[in-house]
Amino acid sequence: MGMKKILAAILLVFCAVLAAGAWFLYKNLRFTDYQADTYTESTAEISNPYIGWYEIHHYTLSDTAPSELSAIRSMTYKPGLELLEFNLQNYAAGPLSDAALQSLNELLAAWHSTGRQLIVRFLYDWDGNAREREPGSLDQILTHMSQTAEVVNQYTDCVYILQGLFIGSWGEMHGSNYEGYEQMLTLINHLESVVSEDIFLSVRTPKQWRTLSGSSEPPAQDQAFDGSLPSRLGLFNDGMLGSSTDLDTYWDPNDPASAPLTGKLTREEEIAFQNRLCNYVPNGGEVVIDNPYNDFEAAVADLSTSHVSYLNGNYDQNVLDKWKASTCTEDSPYNGVNGLDYISAHLGYRYVVRESGFSHAGPFEKDARLTVTLENTGFSGCYRPFNVFLFMRHTGTQWTYKIPVETDTRFWTSGTSNHLEIPLNVHDYIAGTYDLYLKICDPVTGCEVLLANDALFHEEYGCPLGTLNLGILPEFSK
Repeated sequence: MGMKKILAAILLVFCAVLAAGAWFLYKNLRFTDYQADTYTESTAEISNPYIGWYEIHHYTLSDTAPSELSAIRSMTYKPGLELLEFNLQNYAAGPLSDAALQSLNELLAAWHSTGRQLIVRFLYDWDGNAREREPGSLDQILTHMSQTAEVVNQYTDCVYILQGLFIGSWGEMHGSNYEGYEQMLTLINHLESVVSEDIFLSVRTPKQWRTLSGSSEPPAQDQAFDGSLPSRLGLFNDGMLGSSTDLDTYWDPNDPASAPLTGKLTREEEIAFQNRLCNYVPNGGEVVIDNPYNDFEAAVADLSTSHVSYLNGNYDQNVLDKWKASTCTEDSPYNGVNGLDYISAHLGYRYVVRESGFSHAGPFEKDARLTVTLENTGFSGCYRPFNVFLFMRHTGTQWTYKIPVETDTRFWTSGTSNHLEIPLNVHDYIAGTYDLYLKICDPVTGCEVLLANDALFHEEYGCPLGTLNLGILPEFSK
């Protein structure tokens, strides 16, 4: 009996040692094998926040409640841009009434319910007669700025850009009583002080940008998004591609009466300036007047170089029709696509997963790294930061791990490849096979940012990347 007890004790210790060894291996031994998916670029237009085609909606503020609210609220909830123009001509002689401010609040609240991102413009004239319709004093405009800002600042999760300085015909900062340097400087400084830093401001021309920002050069990368006026001041060009000067937006060196003393530069110089500036602030507007400068290939060259992220979807229809009748011939997946569809797909940012890989030093090492390369093939970047997540879903248990990825997507500028390096402690995950996904989300709107990959996206986890095997035995590794 004594020997049996000894043998039983030895067997028990042996089993315990085996169990402990097995547990040690299970916890500390990981053979890894990663199989990346094949990544194919999609040519489809995708609906993402802050980019694309917009429609214009006109509202004249008055003491009468707006009648459009139910129609707005019935719209399908989705991301997309809308330009809301608010005419203040009824209050040119005094402050906005409480009823007018309530109407503004109700309209913004209704649009907020649609999920759209809003470009907002306040003005006094829609007919080219700003001098007759603007307030009689600069102080009155400043008062209107302060009053409207109190309402607009409640909607920083949907108001994206505030265009102009309330002055000029069609709100475009020309043909105004108040377009002198000191007057416009007073207007921009006041507007900057009362409007939330979360909302971008925009002026009509690059020359106005340089004048009002106090800088001849755009912010450097380390100054981008720092909250200063130059870092939040973009452009809106409603004469885009309309002539050699974009309808007097640039200096015409062939016109003796058009002197460079105006502060304007030539078309080539101004587009080069926008190439530097609009990596970090939005640029958009509307194309006008069918002419050689908006022929498809010429338009793509200028839209991409000046980083245009939004355009009027209804104007100029002659130009849009011309693009639709054109065909892309570049050596890319877009070869054969009509010009309008090509431009639609490239307005703003467009992220494509190009490749991914996995590195792991050895089975007893805990540190591993997943790398993902995305290319931004769009005309511009995005000027608000997105959240990026890696999802790992265990194919057996369906357990899912959500891993935040450290990156600043605002610096995924047009034409760049962006490399994500995602550290993983493989000892933190049970053995088995995992499907890996990449998902990008806008924390402000809650919208998913869709990638331009031709893949079967998971509704919850996003774009598939590949399959990772974590095994405790070497046969799991190939």
